[in-house]
Amino acid sequence: MSALENETTSDTTTIEHFGREWTVPTKRHLSHVRAMKAELRAGLPLSSDFLAEVFLGSEQFADLLELDPDEDAMEDFGGKVSKALGVGDSGNSKPSSAAS
Repeated sequence: MSALENETTSDTTTIEHFGREWTVPTKRHLSHVRAMKAELRAGLPLSSDFLAEVFLGSEQFADLLELDPDEDAMEDFGGKVSKALGVGDSGNSKPSSAAS
């Protein structure tokens, strides 16, 4: 299912990575947006580990910490989380700032 389809039919979606399934929201909520804005105000990038911590929830994030993936694996995982959220060039249904 595409990010747009998930956005209109479900509150969460499941992605597969590291040999297991992970549940992430299909929409950003106030808590997510606030965390993202705080990170950006601090001058920090929205890294893969940040996305995982914000969007996985505490139980799943603890599982991820236990797996202790390397940076390259986390980059791949972060891309899947972003795609599930519809962020960037991943099927986001919201127009970009460059849209006319």
